[in-house]
Amino acid sequence: MKKALNHLAVVVLFWNDSEKTIKCLKSLFKQKKQKFNIVLVDNNSDQIYSKKILDWLKNKKIDYGKVTKNSILKKNNKKKLFYIKNRINFGCGLGHNPGYIFCLKNNYDYIARIDNDMIVPNDVLFQLVQRLKKNKFIAAISPKVMFADNPKIIWFGGTKIGNNLKLQRECSNHICKKKDSIEFRGLIKTDAVVGCASLMRSEFLKKAGLSDPDFFYGEEDIELSHRFKKIGGSLYVDLNQKIYHSVSYTVNNNWAKTIYYNYKYRLLLIKKIGSVADKFFGYSTFILKLLIMFFLSFRKKYSSRIIQIFYAGLHFVQKKYGYYDRKKYRSVDNFFSKINKKTSIKDIINYFNHGKQI
Repeated sequence: MKKALNHLAVVVLFWNDSEKTIKCLKSLFKQKKQKFNIVLVDNNSDQIYSKKILDWLKNKKIDYGKVTKNSILKKNNKKKLFYIKNRINFGCGLGHNPGYIFCLKNNYDYIARIDNDMIVPNDVLFQLVQRLKKNKFIAAISPKVMFADNPKIIWFGGTKIGNNLKLQRECSNHICKKKDSIEFRGLIKTDAVVGCASLMRSEFLKKAGLSDPDFFYGEEDIELSHRFKKIGGSLYVDLNQKIYHSVSYTVNNNWAKTIYYNYKYRLLLIKKIGSVADKFFGYSTFILKLLIMFFLSFRKKYSSRIIQIFYAGLHFVQKKYGYYDRKKYRSVDNFFSKINKKTSIKDIINYFNHGKQI
């Protein structure tokens, strides 16, 4: 079997952003000690953004190759970066799959997923690869992820599923959102690696399968991690290594849509990996939360979330998952763009009276 150009490939997905993508690429090109190739996946961005990034590569004299469906690299290929253009916006998890397929076909030992809103300090990739080389049972590993705009605060330091599926909560461990300190060091086990910053052993990705197409935004990393564990892989966070994340940049300009995605894909996660107890309590908790929102809808804190949570539940029951969100992305975006934290119960009644729906 022909070996890859390097042991490591780094898959970077971007959509309609050139500024952050270029900053991410700059940090990757500054990496020390570790040789690797970048697989840049364009999630069907508008041409203006794609052109800016490709022009930057040309100006920096970075030779890149455009990947076709069945691209197999020749042994003398010296390109540092490979470019893939997705035909539509596949969303977060599925959008990476063409990059993963390219990496597996070309026999890279390790595949990293580094999202385009990450800044990677110059020895992080080397240190993470060393961890995998020393422990053959590690299927995937993440560094500690810090807020880019508040770099002393931990955004991700591990996942703890526990009762979080039952309670419809974010599956984070106790150190997430805390101020970094010397006690948060070392190598720790985790229930899931974080998708936006992870390094996987290719043999485990090949056995476990690629990102589940039912997911569009959020929770796909936990589901994939669950499959890694089912085939005997261990998952870790290296708290000695930090990277910096501009959190949820692609959706935070539409606050209501983010809530809709969070609730819908947490329900889907319960369906995919939850036990019978997880499903009973998780679905019941969702219904209870929605009823509480209606009961307290005279307060904008609750009224502003009713529509998102209602549609999250409705679309989950209707099985409108990833395929729906890829097909209806702009409709969903436009619908929720009219809702904000000041939306009142009167506004909601007007929404429904005017027949607005998705």
